[in-house]
Amino acid sequence: MRRLAQIAAASGAFCLFAYAAAADANGRWKTETSGEGKYLVVEIGPCGDKTCGVIVDARNISGASNPDYEHLGRNIISDMVQDGPNTWEDGKIWAPDDDKTYSAEMELKGDVLAVEGCVVIICRGQDWTRVE
Repeated sequence: MRRLAQIAAASGAFCLFAYAAAADANGRWKTETSGEGKYLVVEIGPCGDKTCGVIVDARNISGASNPDYEHLGRNIISDMVQDGPNTWEDGKIWAPDDDKTYSAEMELKGDVLAVEGCVVIICRGQDWTRVE
């Protein structure tokens, strides 16, 4: 019986470790490239007990950085709550192109982060790729 309890405890610890490893959206992400050939780099990480993302760079398709981009340092993702091994919900995403904030959710699929924002029934999303 004691051996069974040890195996169960080890299995539980392994499951918690696997859950934490699978759920790591922290790091830098490249947004999709706009029609003008520009994209943002977003740093995602914890903000209290939630997950947030800050614009840390703006680049063009050749990779050249724009240090004068007016929204550097601004939150683009806020208040995401993890609700599964690779999913977050109940957050907000700010869209720089229309200066609007949408209800948002995210799903991690390997090195791709599917980000979607909705207002009422109208939704739009992007697949961001990990850069670090």
